[in-house]
Amino acid sequence: MIVGLDVGASLIKGILVDDDLNIVRGCVLPAERPEINSIKVLDFLLEGSKDYKSAITCIAASGGGSRFLSGEILGLAVRRVDEIRAVGLGGLALANRDKGLIVSAGTGTAIVAAYRSGGIVKHVCGTAVGGGTIVGLSRRILGVSDFKVLEDMASKGNPNNVDLMVGDIVGGPIGMVPADATASNLGKLSCKSSVEDVAAGIFNMVSQTIGVIAAMAAKAYRLEDSVILVGMLAKSKIFSRITCETAKLFGAEVLVPKNCEFAGALGAAISILWEERSRGFRIYGRGRGYPRR
Repeated sequence: MIVGLDVGASLIKGILVDDDLNIVRGCVLPAERPEINSIKVLDFLLEGSKDYKSAITCIAASGGGSRFLSGEILGLAVRRVDEIRAVGLGGLALANRDKGLIVSAGTGTAIVAAYRSGGIVKHVCGTAVGGGTIVGLSRRILGVSDFKVLEDMASKGNPNNVDLMVGDIVGGPIGMVPADATASNLGKLSCKSSVEDVAAGIFNMVSQTIGVIAAMAAKAYRLEDSVILVGMLAKSKIFSRITCETAKLFGAEVLVPKNCEFAGALGAAISILWEERSRGFRIYGRGRGYPRR
């Protein structure tokens, strides 16, 4: 067995993975104090079973925050994996695909193209827009920084009350864009806008931005039919729905796999397992990265 850790800018995602790449257990904690909270994640993953620790070979760590980890945690060696490689491998495994454009939406957003079951992984592009943008703008404009509270507010709001629509400007559709598509995010925002509408507008702006970038990248890499949305932000129903709708408007189909938040952690584990086994090891046989029930 192996532990996969994805130490991001905001959160630490940890999983316990068996030889068939099934996620046995998962845990998410804030990323402040990476070393201490990584130990807490590991304690949770091993809780209630001494057999787990004896079966674990190492900890596979990825994400920008993994640089703060020591070479050993609770007696287990820490082996670092390139974040882009981890995102590509994990996204493909969760979606059970042999190729795809993986859009990893967290505090910011990274976009990775992966082919040949992860044998080829390329960093395509990214954007500084992500969950950090939603929280940062909302903290400043609304005085709210709790993501779940913001999501609830957004679910009760209407972004059309703060966004300028294409129809508002040209009186109808233009080119391939329908009249009810957004022309200017927050273009109608005013001091009289309700907090729910503002929250909805902020979610709309971030989701649409990522959806458009994902669709354009997918077309450039001929992966329009295999866009895989992962990351903690992808857990948000509002974000995922708008991102998928936006990408579809521009000709790309988006899949949000189960356990999307653990893509980086799973990819790190897969990378180490590949090293421990042979180059011909296939990761798409029995295990699909789904947790046992």
